[in-house]
Amino acid sequence: MKPLGMSKIEILIVAAIIGILGLAAVVAVSTARSRTRDAVRLGDVFQIQTSLEYHFLDHNAYPVVTDELPIGSPSAACLSNQGWSASCEGDEDVYLTAAPFNPTSGLDDLSGCDGYSNAYCFVSDGEGYRLEFELEHANALLELEGGVNCASEDGVKSGSCLSLP
Repeated sequence: MKPLGMSKIEILIVAAIIGILGLAAVVAVSTARSRTRDAVRLGDVFQIQTSLEYHFLDHNAYPVVTDELPIGSPSAACLSNQGWSASCEGDEDVYLTAAPFNPTSGLDDLSGCDGYSNAYCFVSDGEGYRLEFELEHANALLELEGGVNCASEDGVKSGSCLSLP
């Protein structure tokens, strides 16, 4: 007669399989979250670029910022006909009413300016601009690396804005 129930070995095997499946689920969720944060960052960058292009169309120049400005910070929360400011109150042409601030989870502090780490850092001479940002993972479709990347009037490129001509 066979004994009823499971042996200790069978219980250990089932527990190990459940543990491996649980670990795989945790890794999958963590990766999905970090890729979602990168998608938000890229969406923010494209939103900022679109607003800057509308500003350029109306004024034939980008807002001039000689020192790196953290977009989304209290001093650069709005883009209007006056350029970047804390508030758009009273401005006629508003291009971006609530500038996004970078989701900082998962980043390595490779990009930052004016005391803000992991920020979208903007600088412009009026004729062109550079917007530096960081991603957690490479994006093969856009040819961007994990780490520091740069957006400009010419599009997005892999690497620091300082290394671009």
